[in-house]
Amino acid sequence: MAQVPIITTWQEAGAYLQMLKTTFTADIRPLLDLPGHAPFAICREVLCYVDHLGHLYSGRGQVGDRSREFMKQIMAKTDPNYGKRAAELYQMFRCGSVHEFEPKVLENKKGELLEWFCYTGLRIDSFEHEGQRISLVHLEPIAYAGSNRFWLPVSTRCLIDDLMCSIEVFEKAGPENERITAWNRAARDLTTPEPYDFTL
Repeated sequence: MAQVPIITTWQEAGAYLQMLKTTFTADIRPLLDLPGHAPFAICREVLCYVDHLGHLYSGRGQVGDRSREFMKQIMAKTDPNYGKRAAELYQMFRCGSVHEFEPKVLENKKGELLEWFCYTGLRIDSFEHEGQRISLVHLEPIAYAGSNRFWLPVSTRCLIDDLMCSIEVFEKAGPENERITAWNRAARDLTTPEPYDFTL
């Protein structure tokens, strides 16, 4: 059970949000220093934090809805591409890495493929691919290998930095009454024991 407090003023949420930032910094940021930079683990963990923060922000029980809402309403203030790509980011990097080990490849009704591409670099960066220099921007699809295939580049460094910034944006989000109501709805959900018929 999560230890999310019921609050009467928005300032009371600050200690819990600070604990999330401290935990995130201790648990996730060090993954960037590992050989290979742990891209699947970073994507999975960041988007699980987004899910939890989305629950606290929206009060919604539905995982996908609350995650996308947090990206569109809060993370988009850090980088507008989170608002534009919330659905794809959730489906590809959250659902894929949580349920299927690695991010999913998505196909739209036109038969276009959106494939994942994790990197540890800057928001605007470039890399060498098959002897050609390719420029990319975090969360902006780029075409490759034909007209119907695209990469969705995700910088794991940006994910980490942007989540930290987003928690600070969330702390300042208003109006206060709406935030308290949504927070407390989520807190009640999260602090209620899960019914499960186990045996000892």
